[in-house]
Amino acid sequence: MTKENILPLARKAAHILFTVFLMTVPCISYFLFEYVTGNLATIPSYMAALNIGWIYVLYLLVFAASGRTRIAIPVVSILLFILSLAEAFVVSFRSRPIMFWDILAFGTAMTVSQNYVFTITKAMKEAGVILLVINIAAAAFPRRISGRKYRLAFAGTAAGVTAAYGVWFFTFLMPSWGLGINMWEVNETYKEYGYVLSTAVSFRYAVKQKPAGYGTSQIKRIYNDYKAEDVLLASAEEVALGEDIITPVNIICIMNESLSDLRTGGFFQTNQAYFPFLYSLKENTISGSLCVPVFGSMTCNSEFEFLTGDSIAFLPSNCSAYQFYIKPGTYSLVSTLKDQGYRTVAMHPYPGENWNRDTCYKNMGFDDFIDENRYEERDFLRNYVSDQSNYENLIKQVENKENPADRLFLFNVTMQNHGGYEGIYDNFPQEVWLTGSLKDKYPKTDQYLSLMKRSDEALEYLIRYFEASDEPTMIVMFGDHQPSVEDEFFDEIAGMPSADVPAGDHLMWYETPFLIWTNYESGSEQKGKMSAIYLASELLDQAGLDMTPYQRFLLSMEETLPVIHPLGCYDASGTYYSWEETGLDSFPYRDTIRDYEYLVYNHSFDPKKYKDMYIAEP
Repeated sequence: MTKENILPLARKAAHILFTVFLMTVPCISYFLFEYVTGNLATIPSYMAALNIGWIYVLYLLVFAASGRTRIAIPVVSILLFILSLAEAFVVSFRSRPIMFWDILAFGTAMTVSQNYVFTITKAMKEAGVILLVINIAAAAFPRRISGRKYRLAFAGTAAGVTAAYGVWFFTFLMPSWGLGINMWEVNETYKEYGYVLSTAVSFRYAVKQKPAGYGTSQIKRIYNDYKAEDVLLASAEEVALGEDIITPVNIICIMNESLSDLRTGGFFQTNQAYFPFLYSLKENTISGSLCVPVFGSMTCNSEFEFLTGDSIAFLPSNCSAYQFYIKPGTYSLVSTLKDQGYRTVAMHPYPGENWNRDTCYKNMGFDDFIDENRYEERDFLRNYVSDQSNYENLIKQVENKENPADRLFLFNVTMQNHGGYEGIYDNFPQEVWLTGSLKDKYPKTDQYLSLMKRSDEALEYLIRYFEASDEPTMIVMFGDHQPSVEDEFFDEIAGMPSADVPAGDHLMWYETPFLIWTNYESGSEQKGKMSAIYLASELLDQAGLDMTPYQRFLLSMEETLPVIHPLGCYDASGTYYSWEETGLDSFPYRDTIRDYEYLVYNHSFDPKKYKDMYIAEP
């Protein structure tokens, strides 16, 4: 064979070789992604194939749009690599993967990221080197589609292939294989399925389907059962019995960042008490455990449940409620109090755009929102404004009222206790730590418990101030979720790995303390466990204020189902029912749950809201 024959054959072989190489890039991207996340060994081969299929779709679409591998390969491969890094970091911080709607909360993630420690692993470095080699090769041996006619034809073909793949996947494969996200152990699904496949599967949860049997007539029926006429008789009876209710001039609601008592998950010892004042409150105090919908993060979902009464259990799973469901004119506790003469003010010592609060508060009708830029003075504990400083600013809002008799509703979200719980700070001495067999084992937990003590001291400062005030004042406080400290700590105090804890017992990781305290004579009660959806109605009831039919419905439902949670339902006797069980004819509260689902859908999703249901009636 002559030299003239060898060269064309060599060029042709090289062309084929590099074309095959470019065709394998999606497979390499999959390998690099899960190598960085550490899940490569846990994903079965058939799940890996589905991940690679979706990655091929991504490369195909970008290549069809650009017509050049020099664009498609760098764009997709680098984006996937960055996402893999973010996924590895986020899982290490909060034990929860990044889901596609978290992109809308990107700004929030960036503002709180400074308090975490980022560690570059060996896998990340190696994957970065391989990524560089891939892109150099792609640049050296490019492929392109020439000519407008061919590019249009290829783009059409790519769109058709993508549509066909999507229809096959969502219509046939997912139902036949039973693919779904385990919402109680989301991270386990991502470890088994792989990130890209899990993300594709999670799209099925993004759309809220109308409940079976839903219609305006059903909402009218519920309204007729809970409209004002049915409450007037009860009010008249209270007056006849001489039960006068003082209505507070100031209502102060505090959602305290990560405030919780970790002993709900198991017993442990500390060198000193971290909630001595909180647990000393007995007189004029209603207290208990608030069952919030999230663990370790997603603060806004607890906030959403408290203000609206809508359970996250009836929203698309693992969504961020503040990114999607607070639209202009949303009815909530804010509108109920505004209608009764309260000036409504939100306060948060952090950027107002976090969790889209600046927009959501406006949509709910708050008269004012005081974010970090408007705090007169800010003293820090670690990297966040302390609860003490936060409450000092809150008190100034009360003192600055033009008339002491003016009604004021303050909703305050704290920041002091935000994760992560690492590092040593000059402005934060370690005061509380685990003792006994747990001593020195869990430094994050030690730091967290010390923060709880500082929150307790700040609460005492706030209560003592209003004890001396002549203005009737109600203070409501609750924690938004438990913290992301060491997973091993939770396992050890539970006495077993978290994965082995029965589903009905998982609620112990979703409990936070709550209290309703007044500086005037009022009822005292230990309520036990109660969902966050009920707290606003309890507040209104204790304050003797008018409620909406929806809020009265919630108070009624609380009597039989005090806990409605993404985990399931718990009745007044503590019996647990999974959501699968609630759909059975044998479920004793089926009609109640059905009506509540109708109301949540009408309130948060239906553009034709039945407005009378959400307006306070005297």
